[in-house]
Amino acid sequence: MRSIRTILLACATTTALILGVSAPATATTGAPTSSTARPAASTPTPAPTVPAATSFKLPLVAKSYNVSSFFGPRCIPTQGGGTVHRGVDMATRGGSPIYAIAAGVVTATVDGTSSREGYIKVRHKIDGVEYESVYMHMWKSTTRVKVGQKVKAGQRISEVGSSGASTGNHLHLEVWRKTSKGMVAEDAATLLAAKGVDLLGAATSIWAKSAPATCKYYTVGGVNFRTGPSTAHDIIKLLPKGTAMVHVPGKVTDGFIPVKVGSRSGWIAISLVTPHKPATPTTTPTPTPTATPAAAATPAAAAKAPTYKTTAPLNLRTGASTSKQRILTIPKGSSVGAIKKKSGDWRKVTYAGKTGWVHSDFLTKR
Repeated sequence: MRSIRTILLACATTTALILGVSAPATATTGAPTSSTARPAASTPTPAPTVPAATSFKLPLVAKSYNVSSFFGPRCIPTQGGGTVHRGVDMATRGGSPIYAIAAGVVTATVDGTSSREGYIKVRHKIDGVEYESVYMHMWKSTTRVKVGQKVKAGQRISEVGSSGASTGNHLHLEVWRKTSKGMVAEDAATLLAAKGVDLLGAATSIWAKSAPATCKYYTVGGVNFRTGPSTAHDIIKLLPKGTAMVHVPGKVTDGFIPVKVGSRSGWIAISLVTPHKPATPTTTPTPTPTATPAAAATPAAAAKAPTYKTTAPLNLRTGASTSKQRILTIPKGSSVGAIKKKSGDWRKVTYAGKTGWVHSDFLTKR
């Protein structure tokens, strides 16, 4: 759902806004001072040679997934998400096997948590050019591979999960190409199509939609509206929580996005906006003794309320945000009953005796 570079950039921006300091450098341990304790010098183990990629495979079993998000500009799907999607999202059952798209060498493995995306990076040599494929949102990254290991095209490397900023189990696949100016993200579906692998055609269905001309967001709290894309630029004004703004998808600079608030244009940190309008507290009037008894009206009203089921594996969370703790994952096709409460695109439901929040994109009426 989110690219590695977007995650690092967003984290760095948020840290600067909150702390205003840099992270301390990691200390290193010096060599023993005793000559008898110092081991004899040895020749460093050379890094494995990256094999040439001659065949290409799907990262998931064909017809076992739905494409839920395309590569490219998009509206931010949830707080912490990016407006530039550098991968292709494929929603599927949690625990589904993930396969390497081509032969290569594993260069990174990071375990996921409820607030951090787990991922595996594999380096490839395609037509003489260096590439990296990144497989994201798994919980455990070393169940099948380790750093330095060579893998073949179609070799199982992990299992689908829903770690980090995620609304449900899915694989986020990225492809990066090495250039003279650094690594550049490419559309994984386009690359694979050129190699005879139809990532989109192998999906059960396509849920993803093209980005609209503009996206609407809201501030998550009191946020500075600035004249430029950094904290060094002047503050136009402090925007209160829930302030609406308009943004052109895909435009972002150093963790800031250009937006329009009313008729005024400016910049705001991307990590401090959400596509979900904050709920407005409502006060329920206390019925008078002469009013119609609530108990008499409740059963009839409840009988008319529609019930819902999940269209994909879906995370049940403690609050209406992917930053909230995951309670459990609801299987595809499971009934969650009637909607108890709404907050933006989130719905409060009950499953297996647990009440929490799920994203409405993956619910349908029964």
